[in-house]
Amino acid sequence: LANDWQAGFVPLILTSHYRRYKVYAKARCVFDIHNMGYQGPFPNPPYSEAPPFSFCDFGLRDNAYYDKYFWVYPEETRAHALDKGESVKLLKGGIEMSDRVVTVAPSYKDEIMSIEGAWGMEEVTKGRFEHTTGILNGIDTLEWDPMNDKFLLPIKFSHDNLKGKAQAKESLQKELGLNPNPHVPLVCFIGRLAPQKGVDLIEEVFPWLMGHDPKGVLGDVQLVLMGSGEERYANFLRRAENENKGKVAGYVGFTQAMEHKILAGADILLMPSRYEPCGLPQMYAQRYGTVPVVHATGGLKDSVQQYNPFADTDTGYGTGWKFDAADSAGLQWGLWNSLNTFKNYKDSWAKMVVRCMKQDFSWEKSAVKYAEVFKAAKQSPPFVNPWPFEN
Repeated sequence: LANDWQAGFVPLILTSHYRRYKVYAKARCVFDIHNMGYQGPFPNPPYSEAPPFSFCDFGLRDNAYYDKYFWVYPEETRAHALDKGESVKLLKGGIEMSDRVVTVAPSYKDEIMSIEGAWGMEEVTKGRFEHTTGILNGIDTLEWDPMNDKFLLPIKFSHDNLKGKAQAKESLQKELGLNPNPHVPLVCFIGRLAPQKGVDLIEEVFPWLMGHDPKGVLGDVQLVLMGSGEERYANFLRRAENENKGKVAGYVGFTQAMEHKILAGADILLMPSRYEPCGLPQMYAQRYGTVPVVHATGGLKDSVQQYNPFADTDTGYGTGWKFDAADSAGLQWGLWNSLNTFKNYKDSWAKMVVRCMKQDFSWEKSAVKYAEVFKAAKQSPPFVNPWPFEN
């Protein structure tokens, strides 16, 4: 199992170094794509005065399979008029030479077949569609366990006894300088402070969220924002807290302990990411009964069930809200409905919290699907059969 562009030469080495010598003939390589946005490009030649390199320079006997990694950048992206734009992309080669391809979520498999989701390599990904499988990542259910979380103890809770979640909320409010109040919805965001994570959308809807509406859904809300990244967004966190003492906590930085405390004590998690191959916080949050509001992309789409108030029973339906467009209107829709349910439909909210905590995001579930991919790869001949050596 080779993960991402850093391991893009693994299927090449398996084919060129071993299969050509009839060694490891039964071995297969499965290539796992975590993020198409990172493709491992290396210009060839590395700089203007340098000679071009070949795979012989890396210890291969010949330059076989160079075409699998070869990439030419469009003219408009090249450094200067004499730049031919030639390079090798390790992600491209990993996809083209592996026996099977896996993405970190079923929906992300579909997204990488598109122009936007493939970051320019849609012809490469579509060429492997038949051998590509989407499998949602799992989480460490021992680390993320509300009954035995070292960052929360002695507080503990489960879907059978939620008393500890109220204690976690009160503890978080006190630690971050928020007004302790169990009846005020506590909304959180944890992530890199960058446009990809949609933090600019949170900034855009912030005045609306802190304002008031005729139904009393907005305004009486607490917000915790934690992350590091671009300074302009860090300044937004600081400003939001300074102007809304007792209601907003802007935590610039990141600690593992605070991540656990926030996800345990919050009522609602925001993840308005523009794209998210898998995402983990939305799964951590559900383990702790924190309801996610997410942009329906990648693993966010696969791991959150859209709440349907008309099918609301003791067992279903829904574990959060998903909005289709990554814009302020979509985020407002998800936020308003989650806040309205928290404040005005308490029984429905309580049942949703329990449903969230009963979700199975364990690696055991994902491992079964990976085993099926490994089995299919073993039962098939190598996708790339080794070329004979040139004399």
